[in-house]
Amino acid sequence: MAKSAKSVTDVLLQKNILHCAICKNLLLSTPVMLVENAGNLCSTCYNENFLESKCLQNTALEELVTTLSYPCRFRENGCEHWSSSGDLLDHEENCRYRSKKCPMYSICQCVWEGFPTEFVGHFINCHGEHIINFENSLFYLDITFSEEELIKLLVMKNIILLLKMQLSLEKNKLFYVVCNVKDDGSNYDYSVKHKGNSESYIKTRSRVLDSNYVYKSVDECDAVSVDLLSLQQTVKVTNRITNIFKIKTYDTPVHYIGERMLHFFECPVCKSFMKPPIYQCQSGHSICNTCKPRLEKCPTCRAPFGMTRNYSLEGLTAGVSYPCIYHDLGCMMSLSPAEISRHEAVCPYKPYNCPLPQCTMSGSHDIITNHLQEFHSDHVVVSDSHGYAESFRLEQHSLYNHIFDRKVLLAFDHIFRLTCKRVSDYCMWAAEAIGVQSELKNFVYEVSIIDVRRPEKRLIRTDYCLNEMPEEDLFKKCIMFPNSILSSYSSHGMVSYHFKIKKGV
Repeated sequence: MAKSAKSVTDVLLQKNILHCAICKNLLLSTPVMLVENAGNLCSTCYNENFLESKCLQNTALEELVTTLSYPCRFRENGCEHWSSSGDLLDHEENCRYRSKKCPMYSICQCVWEGFPTEFVGHFINCHGEHIINFENSLFYLDITFSEEELIKLLVMKNIILLLKMQLSLEKNKLFYVVCNVKDDGSNYDYSVKHKGNSESYIKTRSRVLDSNYVYKSVDECDAVSVDLLSLQQTVKVTNRITNIFKIKTYDTPVHYIGERMLHFFECPVCKSFMKPPIYQCQSGHSICNTCKPRLEKCPTCRAPFGMTRNYSLEGLTAGVSYPCIYHDLGCMMSLSPAEISRHEAVCPYKPYNCPLPQCTMSGSHDIITNHLQEFHSDHVVVSDSHGYAESFRLEQHSLYNHIFDRKVLLAFDHIFRLTCKRVSDYCMWAAEAIGVQSELKNFVYEVSIIDVRRPEKRLIRTDYCLNEMPEEDLFKKCIMFPNSILSSYSSHGMVSYHFKIKKGV
């Protein structure tokens, strides 16, 4: 019966009986006026131009129009939706098969418009520099205070999303929205860590919206908003905000106990998962052992804290696999409470700090590598095998007890900090491997003292690269050359040396 009704509607549509004679739209608005020498007109097209024409209200057609169901006008694009005249306009307004405009108009005035199936191809061909391909549901995006708006196409296997981010200095807020290009009903959530020049961060969570939201003005109703003042005070943002996005798909395998269960182990202050010892206030609210010393009262009920332990919750931790604290950065490891703490100390996803003093920048390996080359290029050497050469005046007493050379060497996809120091009787060299404790013995550093008068005459020593450590400990385990020996290699009081990193055998 339904198919028969649809067939009748199709016949009437083909003969244009249900369309306005002027605008050619369906006669969904009343009154429908039958005008001599014109035909049936919708309420919009029937105006003062036809007041002197013979006409009458076509109530029979109005009743027929309200009785029938109609196909979406984007049926040719693939939509199979049928609905009554009252619901059709609402559906078409949000139909995922409606023609798409390019959202890059606000960035580069692109006026492309086409079918949804053509949209991704257009973006790849015309706006390839605005595409982010990512894996493990994780990607990084920086925005500076000089950029008012960013639009990125996000691609991870068969997931295609659009990100729109706006920085409003007038409202002192960062707005952003993530939309599903396919509009296929997939259910995605995402979280974002907003970082500046400190190790702290502000974290936000939201859900992926339908694609039509990317064409709307980004405001506090639809978009996530982050207060810029909070970012400046909490995470020491100056001119650049680093945003770490984590997309969560509900069909992604989860390697640790579900979030609903882990929720009971979440500290209400730092949002990390609590591990023994776990404390509780007089009312029974739990808090982790890191946050407890900082607080006098419970953040939930304001009751005072004592030394009461939540032994029941502690007992449950034995059967829980804890996700690594860097899971938002891509780590999928999950272990028992004791094992996960050891893993986190050497986790390859652990954020790096800038290895140069006075700089508080932190981020992933790639972020810090790019940061070093952009902001500290005078102190960076990029070389897998050659290292770098330098010289200094041996009798320059003003250098005693001071660092006289510090470089960062980018080699073998790792970051190394090379430091040289002089005291009255010795010159000392040390190399630290940044963030690679588990691979430390794979790398050695080599210092060569070169007689420039006879380059074949060299004094060479090697040693294993060190962990990151305070300066006062660094030169207890370093390569040292007595000044008396260095003087025999000097030329006109200058000593030349070559410093490089090598892979261990």
